[in-house]
Amino acid sequence: MKLKILTFITILILAFSAQANDDDLAPSCSKPYKPDQFNTQAELDKYNTDVQQYQRCLYDFVTEQEEAIQRHQRAANNAIDEWNSFVRQELN
Repeated sequence: MKLKILTFITILILAFSAQANDDDLAPSCSKPYKPDQFNTQAELDKYNTDVQQYQRCLYDFVTEQEEAIQRHQRAANNAIDEWNSFVRQELN
């Protein structure tokens, strides 16, 4: 019986993994271009703004991925709980 449960859990994990969208696995952030030298204060300010936007974009991407991990983990745990409940109620 334990082997059946382990097999079922493995299948669930693989199913959740297969549903992941590869497009979501890479950030679509644009790295700022840094010239060899800045000719004006405006150029430097623009570069610094672009750096901050790049950092924010990467931070947002990481946050979204961490939230997705938590949602997937909850979904996997719920499926495991559902299976275990079924086994306790119906198979014993």
